[in-house]
Amino acid sequence: LPVKNCYSMKLFNTILSPFKPFNLLIRQSLILFFVAVQVQFAFSQKAYWDNSNELVSFGYDKYEGVRKVKALIIHSTFNASYPSTAKPDTFDVQGVLKQFKSYNVAAHFLIDRKGVIHQLVIPNNIAWHAGKSQLPDGTTSVNACSIGIEMMCTYTSGPNTAQYAALRELIDALDKNYNFKYILGHSDIAPGRKTDPWKFVDNHFYRK
Repeated sequence: LPVKNCYSMKLFNTILSPFKPFNLLIRQSLILFFVAVQVQFAFSQKAYWDNSNELVSFGYDKYEGVRKVKALIIHSTFNASYPSTAKPDTFDVQGVLKQFKSYNVAAHFLIDRKGVIHQLVIPNNIAWHAGKSQLPDGTTSVNACSIGIEMMCTYTSGPNTAQYAALRELIDALDKNYNFKYILGHSDIAPGRKTDPWKFVDNHFYRK
């Protein structure tokens, strides 16, 4: 893992310099520890997924420090408006983002029909995805303590195999960092107001 900034390089050299006379095993152990710290810091403070160029400029609050997250919320969405409401491109990612922008909302991640994961908001920031809702433990400020994932599907066409595989990969990766207390559907936290995720098959995803 490359050390990309001067501060990190100086810290790296400072840590290792006293151990130069010692054996290679000690030096390798210190390197692994240093890398683990760097990865943890990057995960909590910077973009998690590779396509960070897709980060949106709307629908979230920036959070200073390390956010305490206890829930992951699964949503459904599709494009119903672009290029027109008469003939929308249902599974067009850019169309969905335009809709999100018009309502000033966003989730942290969006999984398209090909199973590609699009990161829209850095996990440490507060995305506006839950709306008026409540967790099973009574928490009502759900946005503040949750990660939101949007699955592109419709009321009649649920997620496909590629999307379920991507969702599993993403949840497993996030769970290593956050150890979620809850993994829920939008309808679980806003019953009567929301019905998504639509046509969702819970293959051991939920944690209620």
